Amino acid sequence: MSTGKEEAELWGPGARDWSDYNEPMCTPFYEAVLDATEVGRGTKLLDVGCGGGFALLLAARRGAEVSGIDVTQPLLDIAAERVPGATLVAGDLEDPLPFPRDAFDVVTAFNSVQYADDAVAVVKGVSQVVKPGGLVSFVVWGPPDKCESGVLFAELGPLLPPAPPAAPGAVAWSEDGRLEDLAARAGLTPLTVADVPNPLIYPDLATAVRTQLSSGPAQKAIRNTGLPAVRGALTRAFAGSRQPDGTYRQDNVFRYLVARV
Repeated sequence: MSTGKEEAELWGPGARDWSDYNEPMCTPFYEAVLDATEVGRGTKLLDVGCGGGFALLLAARRGAEVSGIDVTQPLLDIAAERVPGATLVAGDLEDPLPFPRDAFDVVTAFNSVQYADDAVAVVKGVSQVVKPGGLVSFVVWGPPDKCESGVLFAELGPLLPPAPPAAPGAVAWSEDGRLEDLAARAGLTPLTVADVPNPLIYPDLATAVRTQLSSGPAQKAIRNTGLPAVRGALTRAFAGSRQPDGTYRQDNVFRYLVARV
């Protein structure tokens, strides 16, 4: 697992591309979680690992009072542009959250908590800032056989530094019962686990590759093996995704859990 400083360095260079291209494509699972947690007018919501703030924007449009925390300042700068009224804090989700106890009705985490060294400790920390009876929701990749973007992990994997032996894979958290177990071990009451279809659709190959080059894992691979190798790997990963209209599409499912504090 990278340190917070390392993660910030990896996600910073491509912050604009990631925010502009990838985050809007995730609208289906953002909206599914906001629906499931009944986010609306007056809801006090914190997004942990908020990135460029697209989920915060959707929540704010529903009338929620939104806050976000992320380790990457360039992403937070974009979130501030998108949601001028948001409370945004630079910080690592593995550190104690810099918010008062019982401050939020809902806390969300989209593809962030599962990458922590100690996910249970992170979830326990998150629960401290949620009001009693409030809700916590985590989103992870869905089952591997329903995620065509798994080819990205397969192509980038050999170009990355070796992962720690016990580190779970990017899609390991979709195993049945895994999210419920995480919530229960952190002292939460699991309520719902559901899958959301969420295709990733790019207008052309250049945009597909450019978007994925902006991700933290791709940046780590570039540091390890160089840009040409990573660009080639991503080009291969999208080779089978071209549609008759010239767009590039990978169908995926994402899994979310809602738990009560």
